[in-house]
Amino acid sequence: MNFGPPVVLISPSVNPPAGTFLAKVRNGLIWFPAPIHKFCETAGWTLFRVEIVDDHRLEILPVLDDDDTDIPDDFYSSLSGDGKLWIPAVLRGLVGMGEQSVMMRVENGGIGIYLRKVFETLGFGP
Repeated sequence: MNFGPPVVLISPSVNPPAGTFLAKVRNGLIWFPAPIHKFCETAGWTLFRVEIVDDHRLEILPVLDDDDTDIPDDFYSSLSGDGKLWIPAVLRGLVGMGEQSVMMRVENGGIGIYLRKVFETLGFGP
């Protein structure tokens, strides 16, 4: 019996969530907003390189299987199953990240983390 051509399953494309999301920081952990956490799970982003962009912003870039990494010179962190990412204390100190809220958005192949002091420049007031 022939039921037509064979079915080929193609994984759905992974589109990042649009917009900027509020996330809390507690005990050095950023609690990912649900849309960003779901995107990371779907895209397979579980290990990140944490970089300082300027004194108001961090960027976390996914480390993929084929990436060339320099572990002694970079800061890395793994996303927990419940959507929390630890930011090394050295980096938190350099940008003044305390127990606060931050803004997050998926951009430029990674995730931008904006500290409260730049909320107004992004169009968000206190």
